[in-house]
Amino acid sequence: MDKTVNPSNKRKVVMLANAGHNPLDPRIFLKEAISLSKNGYEVSLIIPTPQDDVVNGISIISVTPYARGWRKLIVCPWLVFRKALRQPKYAIFHLHDSELLVIGIWLKLLGRKVIYDAHEDTPQQISYQHWLPPLLKRPYAWLYIFLEKLAGLMFDGIIIAEPVIAKYFPSGKTCLIRNFPIVSNFNQDYIDYEKRSRRIVHFGMLTKVRGVLKMANAVAMAKRNCEFEFQIAGPFSPKELEKEILKLPVTYLGWVPSKEIAKITLDSRAGIVVPQPIERYKTNYPVKLFEYMAAGVPIVATKYGEVASFIKECECGILVDPEDEKEIASAIEFIFKNETAAKEMGVRGRTMVFTKYSWEKESENLLAFYSGFNC
Repeated sequence: MDKTVNPSNKRKVVMLANAGHNPLDPRIFLKEAISLSKNGYEVSLIIPTPQDDVVNGISIISVTPYARGWRKLIVCPWLVFRKALRQPKYAIFHLHDSELLVIGIWLKLLGRKVIYDAHEDTPQQISYQHWLPPLLKRPYAWLYIFLEKLAGLMFDGIIIAEPVIAKYFPSGKTCLIRNFPIVSNFNQDYIDYEKRSRRIVHFGMLTKVRGVLKMANAVAMAKRNCEFEFQIAGPFSPKELEKEILKLPVTYLGWVPSKEIAKITLDSRAGIVVPQPIERYKTNYPVKLFEYMAAGVPIVATKYGEVASFIKECECGILVDPEDEKEIASAIEFIFKNETAAKEMGVRGRTMVFTKYSWEKESENLLAFYSGFNC
């Protein structure tokens, strides 16, 4: 069969991801891949994972997973590239990791259509990587700035998850597709606020710079004056942090699927987002912020950056100094001691997400972007 000619009416998309992503990654699979599949595209995902699978009609094509070190940076992309070469030449290749930029350049040189999906500000993120020697951070960041500039020149399209990333790419090729929640997940199992468990939650990467230690210490203070549970889920980084956190009054759930996170949040009284005031967290916003809003819970949030802007716009939470554990504790206490005010904040946040900040609306931008490609 001639792989340069599409034999069917279905347009073909091959998504490429590196180690570190779950095959059912919320942005890559549950949002983008499924949205494209539901709208007439034949979608495959090549990703480091133990075995091939088909989920919701989407083919998951496995390569050997290496989670760390040079094997993740070099071997995994090479294995992904080899599998990509077996895919039809008429497909669009949609890259989801900066570590795959080099293979994207090779695919483009071989005549393929290539899209790069920049999830975060990679050069800025490099400066916060604890595993990278300090002397290598700046040249490593320069390397990725160069690769992203080259991608902007060579690739057929660029998707960015946050406005701040746009500075690296040409505006004419770039489309903002924000990582808003799938609100249909928050329509099921809805519980009236008064009947919910006395629980505050935080889900996502668990690190000191994202505020998990400040949260846990603040919870310990607040629990002296009111009764509630603090639940967290997600991976710790570094792993040693887990022991320190679990000495405090915290319930750790490990890794939890997206739908289960929605169910837990819908039976909670509050969410908390207090990243520390470094530049990286002043310019971005975690998707969990909008998931808490979709669940109708008030949010204890940092008073800095984009997070604070959304909270102010939606009037759905209490802004605090993310470095002040006493101030965080006071905000938590207020929510558990003032049910009516807390419920009203939650209702305002839920209304804003359902009307303005949902994946169901954002996916329209993805489909419009893809409609500009022939495949």
